Amino acid sequence: MSHHRGWRSVFALACVLPVTACTQRASTGTEKTSEASTVTEEAVHFISGKITLAGTLVLPGGSRLHPAVVLFHGSGAQRRDLFTARWFAEQGMAALAYDKRGVGESTGNFRTVPFMELCDDGLAAIDYLKSRKEIDAKRIGVWGLSQGGWLGPLAASRSPEVSFVIAVSGPGVSPGEQMIVYYANELRSEGVTESDVQEASVLRRDIWNYLSTGGGYEKAKAELEQGRTKRWYKQVKAQEDDLFGPLQTPAELSKPEHPGFKWFQHEMNYDPVATLRMVRVPALFLFGDKDQLIPVAESVAAIRRVLAEEGHHKFTIREFPNDDHVMRLMSSEGYGEIDPEYLQTMRAWLATHVRNTP
Repeated sequence: MSHHRGWRSVFALACVLPVTACTQRASTGTEKTSEASTVTEEAVHFISGKITLAGTLVLPGGSRLHPAVVLFHGSGAQRRDLFTARWFAEQGMAALAYDKRGVGESTGNFRTVPFMELCDDGLAAIDYLKSRKEIDAKRIGVWGLSQGGWLGPLAASRSPEVSFVIAVSGPGVSPGEQMIVYYANELRSEGVTESDVQEASVLRRDIWNYLSTGGGYEKAKAELEQGRTKRWYKQVKAQEDDLFGPLQTPAELSKPEHPGFKWFQHEMNYDPVATLRMVRVPALFLFGDKDQLIPVAESVAAIRRVLAEEGHHKFTIREFPNDDHVMRLMSSEGYGEIDPEYLQTMRAWLATHVRNTP
């Protein structure tokens, strides 16, 4: 997690999460052949607009055309996720993992654009896969963890080239609402009472709504002043978004150089439900019930509401007991291994919806 104070720290969390919680593994890749199997790994580069992205294409053995998957990142400075790519290859699927723009060997800077624009990089990865003779162009999908759980469905809503979606710990609420939940859980972990957590969350939501809309300046300013008298003031002031810092005026909010401009004007109110309504391909949504970074119950409910509205969605939802945000099993001893049931669920779903389809 970033420890820079002020509104810039909201950027670090925009979309969501402490960097350490957003990936299962990460490393760079070079071309090699695994001794344990016929899986091969090839260093590749592809273009997204003016940006060159570097990654690793992991290919299963065999001469037939392979279904394939592009891996979307969690938030923060994420390199290519070879742990997940190799797992997909073991299931007979090609997988393309790449360094996020501005990270590792990729050019550009993910921090300068709203996170939704990172969807373009994943779509460019799909275009690259379509150029490969080993890949079945009609069976290319996306997998995404955390922020990637927003970006995967977004890619499917924007492009008919996406044939399936797997979203792991993808919030069904806006980034702003997700971060309010994150900060509330952080206060709970510090022993703040539930009534105080709720009071602080109401304040944060009201201030953030002002900062994203520019409406209600005097009300927000008065609420901030009142907040300084509360017993929870010290804990909230110490949190990453610096809620009790100077409140920007309406005139200041509209200036792009304002440090919170990208978050409050473009990212905070992104609506994942509107995106879900446009997804027409098979989609698998996976959650851990011990996830402290996103509102799991609200996310599951949002997906179920979309299913109830329109019967033509092919959504599958699974929630795993005792799993955290990255699907590690939790016990009294702490974090454990990646949940085998999570992996088996993906394996079985892929066999039905991807690998055995014509």
